[in-house]
Amino acid sequence: MNIGLIVLALMVASVFRLALVDPAEAAGPWQAQVVSAETKQPLEGVVVLAWWTRHVRSLGGPSEEYRDSQEVLTDKDGHFTIAPRWFFSLNPLVFFRGPFFVLFRPGYGDFRWPGYEGSEGWLKEKQKALQTAAQLLQLDGIVLEMSHLQSIDQRREYLGKLRSDYSVVPLEQRSLLQRAIVEERRALGYRSQIYQR
Repeated sequence: MNIGLIVLALMVASVFRLALVDPAEAAGPWQAQVVSAETKQPLEGVVVLAWWTRHVRSLGGPSEEYRDSQEVLTDKDGHFTIAPRWFFSLNPLVFFRGPFFVLFRPGYGDFRWPGYEGSEGWLKEKQKALQTAAQLLQLDGIVLEMSHLQSIDQRREYLGKLRSDYSVVPLEQRSLLQRAIVEERRALGYRSQIYQR
Protein backbone atom coordinates (compact mmCIF):
# COMPACT_ATOMS: atom_id res chain seq x y z
CA MET A 1 0.00 0.00 0.00
CA ASN A 2 1.20 3.50 -0.74
CA ILE A 3 2.72 5.24 2.34
CA GLY A 4 1.47 8.60 1.07
CA LEU A 5 -2.15 7.40 1.15
CA ILE A 6 -1.74 6.13 4.71
CA VAL A 7 -0.27 9.46 5.85
CA LEU A 8 -3.06 11.36 4.07
CA ALA A 9 -5.72 9.15 5.70
CA LEU A 10 -4.20 9.76 9.14
CA MET A 11 -4.10 13.52 8.55
CA VAL A 12 -7.75 13.58 7.43
CA ALA A 13 -8.75 11.50 10.47
CA SER A 14 -6.85 13.90 12.76
CA VAL A 15 -8.57 16.96 11.28
CA PHE A 16 -11.95 15.20 11.56
CA ARG A 17 -11.19 14.36 15.22
CA LEU A 18 -10.38 18.03 15.95
CA ALA A 19 -13.69 19.10 14.44
CA LEU A 20 -15.55 16.78 16.80
CA VAL A 21 -14.11 18.01 20.10
CA ASP A 22 -16.47 17.16 22.95
CA PRO A 23 -18.10 20.32 24.43
CA ALA A 24 -16.66 19.38 27.83
CA GLU A 25 -13.22 19.71 26.27
CA ALA A 26 -13.84 23.19 24.88
CA ALA A 27 -15.70 25.46 27.25
CA GLY A 28 -15.69 28.19 29.86
CA PRO A 29 -15.33 30.53 31.53
CA TRP A 30 -16.98 29.24 34.69
CA GLN A 31 -18.16 31.89 37.12
CA ALA A 32 -20.53 32.58 39.98
CA GLN A 33 -21.12 34.65 43.08
CA VAL A 34 -20.85 32.95 46.47
CA VAL A 35 -23.04 34.27 49.30
CA SER A 36 -23.92 33.34 52.87
CA ALA A 37 -27.07 31.20 52.92
CA GLU A 38 -28.20 32.98 56.09
CA THR A 39 -27.51 36.64 55.30
CA LYS A 40 -27.33 36.53 51.46
CA GLN A 41 -24.19 38.71 51.77
CA PRO A 42 -21.18 37.99 49.53
CA LEU A 43 -18.49 35.70 50.95
CA GLU A 44 -14.96 36.91 50.29
CA GLY A 45 -12.02 34.50 50.42
CA VAL A 46 -13.81 31.27 49.51
CA VAL A 47 -11.31 28.90 47.88
CA VAL A 48 -12.52 27.61 44.51
CA LEU A 49 -10.55 24.75 42.98
CA ALA A 50 -11.41 23.52 39.48
CA TRP A 51 -9.63 20.62 37.84
CA TRP A 52 -9.65 18.49 34.72
CA THR A 53 -8.57 14.91 34.14
CA ARG A 54 -7.22 13.06 31.10
CA HIS A 55 -8.40 9.52 30.38
CA VAL A 56 -7.14 6.83 28.03
CA ARG A 57 -9.55 4.09 26.99
CA SER A 58 -8.19 0.55 27.38
CA LEU A 59 -9.44 -3.01 27.74
CA GLY A 60 -9.14 -2.73 31.53
CA GLY A 61 -11.17 0.48 31.59
CA PRO A 62 -10.07 4.09 31.18
CA SER A 63 -7.07 5.35 33.12
CA GLU A 64 -7.30 8.72 34.87
CA GLU A 65 -4.60 11.31 35.42
CA TYR A 66 -4.39 14.98 36.32
CA ARG A 67 -4.52 17.31 33.31
CA ASP A 68 -4.91 20.89 34.59
CA SER A 69 -6.35 22.99 37.41
CA GLN A 70 -6.99 26.53 38.54
CA GLU A 71 -7.38 27.73 42.11
CA VAL A 72 -8.87 31.14 42.93
CA LEU A 73 -10.38 33.07 45.85
CA THR A 74 -13.71 34.86 45.70
CA ASP A 75 -13.36 38.65 45.65
CA LYS A 76 -14.99 41.17 48.03
CA ASP A 77 -18.25 40.79 46.11
CA GLY A 78 -18.10 36.99 46.34
CA HIS A 79 -17.36 36.53 42.63
CA PHE A 80 -14.95 34.09 41.04
CA THR A 81 -14.02 33.20 37.47
CA ILE A 82 -12.23 30.12 36.20
CA ALA A 83 -10.61 30.80 32.82
CA PRO A 84 -11.69 28.88 29.70
CA ARG A 85 -9.83 25.71 28.81
CA TRP A 86 -9.59 23.76 25.58
CA PHE A 87 -8.06 20.29 25.45
CA PHE A 88 -7.75 17.94 22.53
CA SER A 89 -5.81 14.88 21.53
CA LEU A 90 -5.10 13.34 18.16
CA ASN A 91 -5.39 9.96 19.85
CA PRO A 92 -9.03 8.76 19.56
CA LEU A 93 -8.60 6.72 22.75
CA VAL A 94 -7.94 9.86 24.83
CA PHE A 95 -10.71 11.97 26.34
CA PHE A 96 -10.90 14.68 29.00
CA ARG A 97 -13.32 15.31 31.85
CA GLY A 98 -14.03 18.38 33.91
CA PRO A 99 -14.05 20.81 35.30
CA PHE A 100 -14.79 19.37 38.72
CA PHE A 101 -15.22 21.86 41.56
CA VAL A 102 -14.64 22.11 45.28
CA LEU A 103 -15.43 25.29 47.23
CA PHE A 104 -14.17 25.68 50.79
CA ARG A 105 -14.12 28.32 53.49
CA PRO A 106 -13.39 27.55 57.15
CA GLY A 107 -16.59 27.49 59.19
CA TYR A 108 -18.88 26.96 56.20
CA GLY A 109 -20.52 23.90 54.65
CA ASP A 110 -20.84 22.81 51.05
CA PHE A 111 -22.33 25.10 48.41
CA ARG A 112 -25.95 24.88 47.22
CA TRP A 113 -27.69 26.03 44.06
CA PRO A 114 -30.67 28.11 45.21
CA GLY A 115 -33.49 27.91 42.70
CA TYR A 116 -32.09 24.76 41.14
CA GLU A 117 -31.54 21.78 43.44
CA GLY A 118 -34.86 20.26 44.37
CA SER A 119 -36.77 23.28 43.13
CA GLU A 120 -40.10 22.99 41.34
CA GLY A 121 -39.54 26.49 39.95
CA TRP A 122 -37.04 25.41 37.32
CA LEU A 123 -38.48 24.11 34.08
CA LYS A 124 -37.97 20.38 33.57
CA GLU A 125 -36.20 21.02 30.26
CA LYS A 126 -33.77 23.37 31.99
CA GLN A 127 -33.12 20.85 34.77
CA LYS A 128 -32.45 18.14 32.19
CA ALA A 129 -30.14 20.33 30.10
CA LEU A 130 -28.14 21.65 33.05
CA GLN A 131 -27.19 18.63 35.09
CA THR A 132 -23.61 19.44 36.03
CA ALA A 133 -21.81 22.19 37.91
CA ALA A 134 -19.64 22.83 34.86
CA GLN A 135 -22.73 23.51 32.73
CA LEU A 136 -24.43 25.71 35.33
CA LEU A 137 -21.35 27.81 36.00
CA GLN A 138 -21.17 28.83 32.34
CA LEU A 139 -24.44 30.74 32.73
CA ASP A 140 -24.62 34.40 33.78
CA GLY A 141 -25.95 35.36 37.18
CA ILE A 142 -25.40 32.08 39.04
CA VAL A 143 -25.39 32.53 42.82
CA LEU A 144 -24.14 29.79 45.13
CA GLU A 145 -25.00 29.71 48.83
CA MET A 146 -22.78 28.38 51.61
CA SER A 147 -24.27 27.75 55.06
CA HIS A 148 -22.42 28.88 58.17
CA LEU A 149 -21.85 25.86 60.40
CA GLN A 150 -22.89 26.84 63.92
CA SER A 151 -21.22 24.20 66.07
CA ILE A 152 -17.80 22.57 66.38
CA ASP A 153 -19.49 19.19 65.83
CA GLN A 154 -21.04 20.38 62.54
CA ARG A 155 -17.67 21.70 61.37
CA ARG A 156 -15.88 18.47 62.30
CA GLU A 157 -18.52 16.39 60.54
CA TYR A 158 -18.29 18.50 57.39
CA LEU A 159 -14.48 18.40 57.36
CA GLY A 160 -14.63 14.61 57.66
CA LYS A 161 -17.02 14.38 54.70
CA LEU A 162 -15.23 16.91 52.48
CA ARG A 163 -14.88 15.39 49.03
CA SER A 164 -11.42 13.98 48.49
CA ASP A 165 -11.33 13.45 44.73
CA TYR A 166 -9.47 16.76 44.46
CA SER A 167 -6.37 14.85 45.66
CA VAL A 168 -5.63 14.07 41.98
CA VAL A 169 -4.48 17.72 41.83
CA PRO A 170 -0.80 18.06 42.85
CA LEU A 171 -0.35 19.66 46.28
CA GLU A 172 1.51 22.67 44.87
CA GLN A 173 -1.46 23.37 42.56
CA ARG A 174 -3.94 23.52 45.47
CA SER A 175 -2.02 25.48 48.09
CA LEU A 176 -4.93 27.83 48.90
CA LEU A 177 -7.24 24.90 49.60
CA GLN A 178 -4.62 23.17 51.75
CA ARG A 179 -4.02 26.38 53.73
CA ALA A 180 -7.77 26.80 54.34
CA ILE A 181 -8.12 23.17 55.46
CA VAL A 182 -5.15 23.55 57.84
CA GLU A 183 -6.74 26.73 59.23
CA GLU A 184 -10.01 24.88 59.86
CA ARG A 185 -8.20 21.92 61.44
CA ARG A 186 -6.37 24.26 63.84
CA ALA A 187 -9.61 26.01 64.75
CA LEU A 188 -11.13 22.61 65.54
CA GLY A 189 -8.19 21.56 67.71
CA TYR A 190 -6.61 19.08 65.30
CA ARG A 191 -2.89 18.88 64.66
CA SER A 192 -1.71 21.63 62.34
CA GLN A 193 0.12 19.45 59.82
CA ILE A 194 -0.85 19.67 56.16
CA TYR A 195 -3.80 17.39 55.67
CA GLN A 196 -3.84 15.42 52.45
CA ARG A 197 -6.08 12.47 51.58
